[in-house]
Amino acid sequence: MWILFFAFAITSCSAAEFSSRPTNVSLLLLHFTNEATKGPVVLAPFGLWSMMAGVSFGAHGVTKREIFRAFLLLTDRKKFSEQYKNLTDVLFQVNMTGVEVSNNNYFFVDKNILIYPDFREILTNDYNSIFKTFDFQNPILSADRANSLLRNTNKRTSYIFHSDDFKDSTIVMANVIFFKGYWSTPFNMSNTAREMVSSFDGKRGNVDMMHISAKIRSSHMESMKATVTELPYGNDEKYCMLLLFPDANISIKDMYRNFERVTFRDIFTKLQRDEDEFGLKDIDVKLPKFVKRSKLQLHKPFNDMGIYDAFEPNDAAFGRISNEPIYIETIEHNVIVSVTESGTVAYGSTPGIIAKLPTVQENEVMPPFSFFIIEKSTATVIFGGIF
Repeated sequence: MWILFFAFAITSCSAAEFSSRPTNVSLLLLHFTNEATKGPVVLAPFGLWSMMAGVSFGAHGVTKREIFRAFLLLTDRKKFSEQYKNLTDVLFQVNMTGVEVSNNNYFFVDKNILIYPDFREILTNDYNSIFKTFDFQNPILSADRANSLLRNTNKRTSYIFHSDDFKDSTIVMANVIFFKGYWSTPFNMSNTAREMVSSFDGKRGNVDMMHISAKIRSSHMESMKATVTELPYGNDEKYCMLLLFPDANISIKDMYRNFERVTFRDIFTKLQRDEDEFGLKDIDVKLPKFVKRSKLQLHKPFNDMGIYDAFEPNDAAFGRISNEPIYIETIEHNVIVSVTESGTVAYGSTPGIIAKLPTVQENEVMPPFSFFIIEKSTATVIFGGIF
């Protein structure tokens, strides 16, 4: 079933608008990562898509075809770069009230490796990547310099590289993505109460359950076998968290499978149609107050999406980056999402170690649901999670 869905999504996506590409990839990444970890997961899929889009144009042959197919990239580099810039200009606007969001790519290279000027120009001009040369023979110093650069370019984040990221490496391609949003209608802390819940695997435990009664868009969607609820951020409601709670006796996995035939635009259309027909009514919403961390190795999810050669030293073809033999050794992805009565903070880095984490303890048990932090005008997923 899933194999048929993926083949359809990949082959039919060229007819859809550009913003559907990273969103379709987001659904694939979340599904395969959830399958690989066999449990709850949070992910920053747009950061991964952005990073792989940049590195893809250094590939050729089978390596290129696998990456382009898995990440739904356009082979016309100029057209892709123009549309990528248009999309990121919309997603990461500054001066939004109640929301901060940023996405940055970094390309760190050992001083003894010659990178072709054309590829460097692609990264810096088309993907707004920061390109730096370090002495990887001194991995501690390289990590220090990378961390200093990250702190200078990401004022609101606290990501720290480890010396192991540079040891025995020649190139480190990195992405840091950040989101902070205040709810348009915040939860009242006095309404938060402990509640017993059951997780997808039958485990039971207490969570701090937030409650709100407000005029919020929420509809039952038969095609998803779920109730979908939109919690907007900020004053302009440009971003929202979309919540999907599966119907009784429907597993989170079965609910997620319905993305075979339902898009996020379908969901927003349903919410808007119900609002137009019935008006906004006070809705009682319950949402766990939670912190979820994921430290992931994405080799298997990438394999499941059809990327193989890029990880093989003897098969990887990145000859448009350098004349040196290059392959992807690992893709380490680190994410933390914190949801409270006031809003959401989400960090994602590839690779990197997240430091200065919120003091809220990570939840051990969560009820089954899925969430997506989305830019509404493009229906683009920035962060997502499956519990």
